[in-house]
Amino acid sequence: MKHKILKILPESIAEETGIEPGDFLCAINGKKIRDVLDYRFAVQDAQILLEVEKPDGEIWEIEIEKDDEDLGMVFARPLMDAPRRCVNKCMFCFIDQQPPDLRDSLYIKDDDVRLSFLHGNYVTLTNLSDAEIRRIAGYHLSPLKISVHTTNLDLRKKMMGCNFAENLFSALKIFGDAGIKMHFQAVICKGVNDGEHLRETISALKRVRGAESLAIVPAGITRHREGLVLLKQFTAQEAREVLDIVHAAQKNCRAEMGTNFVFAADEWYVMAGEALSELDDYEDFLQLDNGVGMLKLFEQEFLGGCKKDRSEGRRHIGIVTGKAAAKFMRGLADEFEKIFPGVKINIHVVKNNFFGENITVSGLLTGADIIAQLKGSITADILFLPQNAFRTDTETMLDGITRTKLSAALGIPVRIGSSDGGEFFEQLRSATSENH
Repeated sequence: MKHKILKILPESIAEETGIEPGDFLCAINGKKIRDVLDYRFAVQDAQILLEVEKPDGEIWEIEIEKDDEDLGMVFARPLMDAPRRCVNKCMFCFIDQQPPDLRDSLYIKDDDVRLSFLHGNYVTLTNLSDAEIRRIAGYHLSPLKISVHTTNLDLRKKMMGCNFAENLFSALKIFGDAGIKMHFQAVICKGVNDGEHLRETISALKRVRGAESLAIVPAGITRHREGLVLLKQFTAQEAREVLDIVHAAQKNCRAEMGTNFVFAADEWYVMAGEALSELDDYEDFLQLDNGVGMLKLFEQEFLGGCKKDRSEGRRHIGIVTGKAAAKFMRGLADEFEKIFPGVKINIHVVKNNFFGENITVSGLLTGADIIAQLKGSITADILFLPQNAFRTDTETMLDGITRTKLSAALGIPVRIGSSDGGEFFEQLRSATSENH
């Protein structure tokens, strides 16, 4: 197998040795390179022999002596192999609950352990052979993020629609024995893997060698579930019962392991109408990607700015959010107004008609819903939208509407508010002194 080189980084080893875009990497130290894992570990040696094929078929053998620096080659395929797709049919899969006609990338189901190591994606392990599991263990890829959902293997197979889901404990043992650290998540479906099943899952996972943390996340239920298993939303009381299980488990884990280990996503507290846990309870915020402690961390960062800033600025500011964070954002706005008495902040709560009213997080808001619900009703001078409602490193929302289009449709300057609470505070502070 050979791998096409897309780009050579300036002043890199690859550039110095004459390797060019369009060349192909064929082998390192006489061994074929299967994927990015093989490559990453092969280039760790201080002395390596590259076999490179030029576009005309000429083969170059290049001897390299190096320290810790990278070779500087960017490949046409980031994984140097086809990404592994999901083989599961999970009853709670969010991708299956999306409306038609979105961009193609939103319907791709990846489940690639290499992306778990490189980018922190959660994987199920159901598409890995025993040989591949041992290969990964041999490379000591750590940490890995693993979707478990339940440790009852029959139930796991049912929830995930895949008989290979029964490989869970054998895979975890191999990883643990290899010294790999693991972070877990369990998506909880009402009446399926909650209650006693949840207690058993926490109890089993905390005993796994290499286990670092476990996030308990409610299943997202959109209005697009035609032909799928019937799932119901948790009530406030049922959310409190989940929190009771988590809090009791944390107490036991602290006594046995010296850590809380298991953490509830912020959504549970919102659904239950309960105050968030204290800042220290989130420890090192190991599960931010699952929405665990995200609000508390944002609050700490934001209020840090409030403690050191005073101003006489004047401005009318609007902030868009989903229903879940509405009360939270109103609280922060109140604190801001105390130190900026000339500033008025309106919190605009947008209902998610695109996915359905059960979806209340700001990260799944769409431009169409914002325009439909806010056009003609905004009295503010400037409007902030949450950063997580936009595609990473873009100004485009889930439904393809851009910040520029939003601004034109609403007739007001639209800004993207930072997901860092301290930075967002600074954005608001700067807005107070801008000219109207």
